[in-house]
Order: sequence, then C-alpha cells, then structure tokens
Amino acid sequence: MSDNQKSGKAVAVDHVGYVVNDLDAAVAFFINELGFRDLDRRAVMRDDEGYSMTARFDVNPRAVGRYAFIGIGDDKVEFLEWEAPNRSKTAPRNSDLGGRHLALKVDDLDAVAARLARLDGFTVREPNERGFRYVTTPFGLEIQLIP
Repeated sequence: MSDNQKSGKAVAVDHVGYVVNDLDAAVAFFINELGFRDLDRRAVMRDDEGYSMTARFDVNPRAVGRYAFIGIGDDKVEFLEWEAPNRSKTAPRNSDLGGRHLALKVDDLDAVAARLARLDGFTVREPNERGFRYVTTPFGLEIQLIP
C-alpha cells in the first residue's frame, strides 16, 4: 500500500485549544472585543475518586477543568481553565517549548492594536517587518494580529 492509500489519516482541524488562567475573561474578550461568537459548549471536568483525569488528560487525578468554545467563521477555539495541585501558573514565552499563539486576521490592524493597547493587562508589541503584531493578554495567551 502506498503512503497515499494509508487509512487512519487526519482530514481536517476541528479546533485548537488553549489553556488560560481566566476562562470567563478570555471568552468575554474574544466575544466583546474581537467579534467571536459563543458556541455555548461548556462543561466542568472532574473525577473526585478515580483516575480518569490522568488517563484522559495526563493531569493530576484531582484536577478540575472547565472549558468553553468560541467561533469565528467556520473556525473554533476551545479555552480551558484548570485547577490542579502543582500546576505551573506561568505561561510559556514564545521561545519556550510549548510556546504558542493564536494568529488572527484583522480588518484594521492599527485600530485593533490601538484598542487592545488601551485595555488593562494587554501588551501590544512593535510590528515585525511584515506588519504582524504580537499581543500578550492578561489571561496567558499570546495573540498575533495579521493585516
């Protein structure tokens, strides 16, 4: 069987997920400031007696997670907030293993950057040679703005 005929391959990206330190703030920001829609998919994940949290998510068995989905166009983003013993509360830098960002095309980069720069806890960085700008959020997610 050739590589092109193998079964069991990925066919699409369903969504991307990011761990944040404040689920409600992240969801509100993306809906109120950037025009995402609330997909109304929310739940709490926990197992107070067993080990399903470790088996499913590789987290402490007593971890408690909450999640929510938002969308724009056909794209979906999941935010997760965890409470767990011994979890790191420091977001990875862009250069760290596991560093990540969410790149968003915007209709008016200068207007979006100026608006976000006025929000408490947001840092809008200088544009790179292509005009892209990175934004640090107070809920631990890096955003890249693309014109």
